[in-house]
Amino acid sequence: MAEERRCPDDLPMWGEKKTSVPEVRAFLDALGAPDRAFRVIHVAGTNGKGSVCAYLTEALRRAGYRVGTFVSPHLVDIRERILIDGKMVSSEAFRAAAETVKRQGEAELRAGRNFPAYFEYLYYMAMLLFREAGCEVTVLETGLGGRLDATNSCAPWLTVLTSISLDHMQYLGDTVEKIAAEKAGIIKKGVPVVYLDAVPSVTAVIADKAREMQADAYPVSPKPQDTRFAFLPAAYQRENAALAEAAFEVLKTLACGDALRRLQAVDFPAAVRATVWTGRMQELKPNVFLDGAHNADGVQRMAEAGAALAAKRGKKPLLLTTSVQDKELHAIAETFLTVLKPERIYLAPLASARKTSAEALEALYREAGGTELRSSESVAAAYRRARVEQGADEILFIAGSLYLIGEILAEEGK
Repeated sequence: MAEERRCPDDLPMWGEKKTSVPEVRAFLDALGAPDRAFRVIHVAGTNGKGSVCAYLTEALRRAGYRVGTFVSPHLVDIRERILIDGKMVSSEAFRAAAETVKRQGEAELRAGRNFPAYFEYLYYMAMLLFREAGCEVTVLETGLGGRLDATNSCAPWLTVLTSISLDHMQYLGDTVEKIAAEKAGIIKKGVPVVYLDAVPSVTAVIADKAREMQADAYPVSPKPQDTRFAFLPAAYQRENAALAEAAFEVLKTLACGDALRRLQAVDFPAAVRATVWTGRMQELKPNVFLDGAHNADGVQRMAEAGAALAAKRGKKPLLLTTSVQDKELHAIAETFLTVLKPERIYLAPLASARKTSAEALEALYREAGGTELRSSESVAAAYRRARVEQGADEILFIAGSLYLIGEILAEEGK
């Protein structure tokens, strides 16, 4: 799958052909196996991966660990993907790692093998940077899927599987069970797995894989009456926090001595409260919320959370949205209209080759029916218009694409 390459023009370029997991392992070994210098928590799933990674990173940091975090995609700056103790690496370190990977990639080419593709290139860089920084633990998010993902070359300490639903069906399969099988492909022999127990057919796939791999399995079913994470504005965030907390508890069973004492000293809800994870039901300004929901399941959860938040504040919801072309656009539009029920919808195309045009968006939402539509030529223009027109009795939600969130944040940063 092509990714947006929003990065400086003078960085080394990457190849187009995806590399197999054994080939990724060989490339890492040629770099000196930097990923073997620290423990790895490997996280896969459809929605919630980034939030779970962020919560675990903050909790581990509070336990006194130096923590590397590898996540995707980035919203504004490519360095957002490679974090050390929650902060982006420096531009100088980033470029140096890029040059190291480039040299090894050129050696691979001379030997008749692949030059690293985009995601692989950044993964190799992250492993080098984490080793150089002396990270003790790395929280590693998969890219697409799991079984065939470059990150599946790692040897994890713990595996975590978040919410699994339909997304990227052209790559991962056309049923949730097939997608679950791809995600569960990161479960390694004898390595504990913590997973969200929400959909019986998904749970069955994960449990079967865990048994096959002789991996201790820890299903997590968040309870509605659990109020420890009530400060989070969305139910799906509370679910992600509960999953991350369960994973943290399993880490305690793997630790002993001083390491165990450090983990036991952490107040996990306090770590979650302190976590800043951009674009996940984030209140950018009073009554202006950003959410990266971009597939049918994520939009359903976001729309439910948004409707509840609007009702709680006694305000009428507005929506600014757009999408890339490979999403379930009709289902997403219908969910926004029937669940969030916005008074007005602001539409605009992304600044991306994968954009859906303003005309196509307007036709889509007009067909889905029932609310006032306002189209603009760009996300920035739509945002400015929405802010000017937003009344004191209205709350604005911005959702539908992580690229949309990136463009909004870039506009705010001007």
